[in-house]
Amino acid sequence: MILALAVACGKDTITIKGTIAEGETYPEDTLVYLLDGDEIIDSTAVKDGAFILKAPANPERYYNIWAYPNSKTYDWYYGLIAEPGTFPVTFSADSKNCSVKNAPLNKKYNEYRQSIRDIIGEYRDQLTGLADDAEAEAEALYEQMTDKLKDLSLDAIGKNANNYIAKAALQNIIYDLDLDQLKDIVGKCGKFVRDDESVSRIITCKEAEIATAEGQPFVDFAGKTPEGADIKLSDYVGKGKWVLTDFWASWCGPCMREVPNVKKVFETYEGDKFMVLGVAVWESNGDNSASARKMEQMDMKWHQIFVGDDHTPTDSYGIVGIPTMILFAPDGTIYKRGDVLRGESMIKTVAEALAQ
Repeated sequence: MILALAVACGKDTITIKGTIAEGETYPEDTLVYLLDGDEIIDSTAVKDGAFILKAPANPERYYNIWAYPNSKTYDWYYGLIAEPGTFPVTFSADSKNCSVKNAPLNKKYNEYRQSIRDIIGEYRDQLTGLADDAEAEAEALYEQMTDKLKDLSLDAIGKNANNYIAKAALQNIIYDLDLDQLKDIVGKCGKFVRDDESVSRIITCKEAEIATAEGQPFVDFAGKTPEGADIKLSDYVGKGKWVLTDFWASWCGPCMREVPNVKKVFETYEGDKFMVLGVAVWESNGDNSASARKMEQMDMKWHQIFVGDDHTPTDSYGIVGIPTMILFAPDGTIYKRGDVLRGESMIKTVAEALAQ
């Protein structure tokens, strides 16, 4: 009832006057939905190539419009910040050509996104002029690009701390911020950013990463062997061996590309002083079956801990992306983690550890 009164009175309301782009036709009564996340907050049907949607305005939220010419598949969609006002929106089957007019906050957001595309486009253009073996130059260009994106996003957050732009810009750089930077930025934003579940999760992960940095003791967790027996990390780590632990998932392409490097280390050093341990994480169905199949397909002969969809292991170590490698020392402390255990650096780092 309150929602209906607010919309009817037009106060603090966003009104979308949709028009189908010239030259495009849609069946009469094509269903159009306005969603806040997964929640449908208004719906209507196309009449004479037009429709109107209304909902409570909230500049902290990002609404999506979906059109269904039939009951099963959508034809186009469009998103916009839910700022108050009445806005004409022209729709095309190519959602890239959709546009909203006379919406200042959405204009700022679109300008921010265009600046991102410009920076990335400039980086790609610069890469095309490099020789194939110019790795140092390519890395320098990448760092320049990420610095520009970070500066752009920090500026957007500072100017839009209390609307959706701050949340979107933060998500673009959140993994590049250290814990103190992240907490400082979040503290200056509106409550909707501070209370956002994904932001809170990243803060928690960064705290866990610090707690499990190099030199810190291992954190135990439980899982199953491929045969289904109960097993813990502590059954392997802290038992007098160096343990290279690979957090991976069956569906993860980068994880699979890293398997040959893990296999090389396993075949070179597995023995009395060293072992390889896989930890299969983030299984969508949670029953470990996909992990078992992939282990056999990729001939992964080293020990494994299967944890299904239990996020405890990755949360405990602040892992937000896989594959992640951690090398545990014989006493169970964390010797190395991260990029020094990826690619060709993996076997070099392991060799240096075993030479001690």
